[in-house]
Amino acid sequence: MTINSLKKIIKYRLSYSGTKETDILYNNYFLKKLDNLDGKDLSLLMDLLDIYSDIDIYLILTNKKKPLKKFNKLFQKINII
Repeated sequence: MTINSLKKIIKYRLSYSGTKETDILYNNYFLKKLDNLDGKDLSLLMDLLDIYSDIDIYLILTNKKKPLKKFNKLFQKINII
């Protein structure tokens, strides 16, 4: 899969998460920084979306839950951890 295809899929998944609140959070944390992520980071982001529910990601973004260690570098890049 190309990086552009991966970005399109991620943009769609983050823009239509099901609640307006998570859409806003995702926009502020992920979508605005999507162009700064490389292919490996984009793959990790897809894994994150596959593994965690919107509620879990919300809890991670609000520092109420710790992500799996494999996601630490991704969250560091978007200034969460």
